[in-house]
Amino acid sequence: MSEIDEAEIETEIDPAEDEGGDEVRVEVVKQTGPPGVLRDRYTIRSNQPLPELSTPSADAFVAEDKRDPNRALFGLICKPELPPRVNAMRALKGVSSPGLMQLVEWGPMNWPPAGRQCMTVVYERPGGDRVMANMRSDVPRIDEYQISKRVIEPLTAALKEMDGRGVPHRSIRPTNLFFADGNGERLAFGDCVCAPPAFDQAVLFETVESGMCTPIARGSGDHTEDYYSLGVTIAFLILGRNPVAGLSDDAILGMKIQQGSYNMLIGDERLPLPLIELLRGLLCDDGSQRWDAEDLDLWLSGRRMSPLQPRGEKRAARGFPFMGKEYFNGRELSQAMSKNWDQAIPPVVEGKLELWLRRAVEDKDKANVVAEVVRMALNSSTDKKSSTDLMLCKVLILLDQAAPIRYKGFNAMPDGFGSALAAVMASRGDTRLLTEIILREVPRLWFEMRGEYQPDNSLMESNFKELRSYLSQTGMGYGLERCLYELNDALPCQSSLLGEEYVVEVKELLPALNAASSKRTDGKQIPVDRHIAAFLGARMRSDIDRNLTALGDSNQSVAMMAALNLFAVLQYRLGPESLPGLAAWVGAMIAPIVQAFHGREKRKELEKEIPRLVRKGSVVEIYNLLENADERVRDEQEFVFAQAQYAAAEDEIKHILMETEERSAEADKIGRQTAAVAGILVAMITASIVVISAVF
Repeated sequence: MSEIDEAEIETEIDPAEDEGGDEVRVEVVKQTGPPGVLRDRYTIRSNQPLPELSTPSADAFVAEDKRDPNRALFGLICKPELPPRVNAMRALKGVSSPGLMQLVEWGPMNWPPAGRQCMTVVYERPGGDRVMANMRSDVPRIDEYQISKRVIEPLTAALKEMDGRGVPHRSIRPTNLFFADGNGERLAFGDCVCAPPAFDQAVLFETVESGMCTPIARGSGDHTEDYYSLGVTIAFLILGRNPVAGLSDDAILGMKIQQGSYNMLIGDERLPLPLIELLRGLLCDDGSQRWDAEDLDLWLSGRRMSPLQPRGEKRAARGFPFMGKEYFNGRELSQAMSKNWDQAIPPVVEGKLELWLRRAVEDKDKANVVAEVVRMALNSSTDKKSSTDLMLCKVLILLDQAAPIRYKGFNAMPDGFGSALAAVMASRGDTRLLTEIILREVPRLWFEMRGEYQPDNSLMESNFKELRSYLSQTGMGYGLERCLYELNDALPCQSSLLGEEYVVEVKELLPALNAASSKRTDGKQIPVDRHIAAFLGARMRSDIDRNLTALGDSNQSVAMMAALNLFAVLQYRLGPESLPGLAAWVGAMIAPIVQAFHGREKRKELEKEIPRLVRKGSVVEIYNLLENADERVRDEQEFVFAQAQYAAAEDEIKHILMETEERSAEADKIGRQTAAVAGILVAMITASIVVISAVF
């Protein structure tokens, strides 16, 4: 297995932050051409871009409502290579909240500039501008007397609304904050659904644990991450600037770990006591102690509290030397080791880490566990590289149990794994590392060694166990494609057979195949590939394992009948009644099935009937015609009867031939005997005549 470091992954799916502006992680292509129309109602003008409303992962354009032309709207066109948050779109559509831009409509739409369907989200346009143009620009400063009404009240109301719907925002930052009205009296959050959770967030706005993750793999998290991001955003508004402008993400993360988030952001700034209290509560690095909506309500009502500050990790008596630096606690050291994977293995194997934990940190229990982990790795019968990789993974968890899953440069929260897999596969990147993580059960190690139990962990651990079983099967409907759709329940089907069609739900599959049938180029390709099979395996509620197995059969007639069965069930249950394009595609592929019938008259009957059903567009009737149990039994019985008749005729012919040969031999024998007797008689007669002639 090849190693993929974090930098390589981010280069493919998360380019570096643009220092001069908001985080620009996806290349922005200028869009031109005719407009797109969403739901036959909302027109998105591709020739009227709105860069001031664009996000790092979606380009904004003017949108018009055909029913209400005066309504101020804009549309965001999602990047096809990133999985959008469809579940969040469903939850937030039509929600009206003072601190939230209203999501009016969403859905896939033919987008001419891209030459394909793209997920599109229509929002009401905010009355004012973006609060902060980029991470280096100034921010309109809001004093302690205005902060409650203009910021905390509307934004807390928005977070309450989202929390009640089970959807965290995960994109809270000043560059995604807008003045909701023209007077700038009220602020509102911008888009949070066009990219994976927290993908567009700089490390500064994420908790320490989330900031450690590869951006695409941060996961949905929960409301506690949102309140942390809100705290950082409020700090910007209070200070009127970015207090750590110019620092790299690594430097910011290191300062958070060493000093704590509050000290890193505020430092020696002098703030009014109520604001200090507010920021300490929101920026608390311990998620269980961090303020939430209830605490903010108490603060707004005038009640003053003293936020509990998490106790820092015990500082070692001496530092652990690694890569030219010394580290004085486990969290700092584990972060450095996770970024230098191969270099971290030798000091652990050589026992240097155990000795440091035992003597400098004075944590004998942790030192003993590390020693046991190293011993098991060295005595393992498996590949040495694999066992030492797993050993380091365990050691990093021991050093920092709150950190994300970290393995060979890839860092992820368990619920962020699906987004990472989707992005890598969409960009046709190397999936071997992600496959390795599943097969080696790295998430299971993380769940087992963290020490704290969470109800969701059992479910996620069970899901990863299922993924491992899918990877062990290589047939259609399984493998990495099945893992992709099991992990991303709102991801559109990635099959190349669908062309430009955007298929998220099973009911959309047959119409999409019907539309794509006219554009197919391979006349021998059945209308099912690995992606479609895996999509159906993950989305269909009924058990289709038998059909999935049959799809991989080397006998094309068996594979085609399995595909027909799936399509017939879908058309019968979900419609539509007529699918002429798909029926024609199927009709062109069923010759082996027709030829499997033995009766010549039956084949002629099928060849005459199938074109009629193709024109009708009924895959159900085509399947019923070919899979008629009575007809197949009758055909088989007639074939067996014909075989028996043929065998009987063969036996009779053999018998006749045998009798003919026997009669010929008998005649020859009798002829020879007759000739011999006749010869003897002639000789005797001749001899008698000669004797008589001599006597007389």
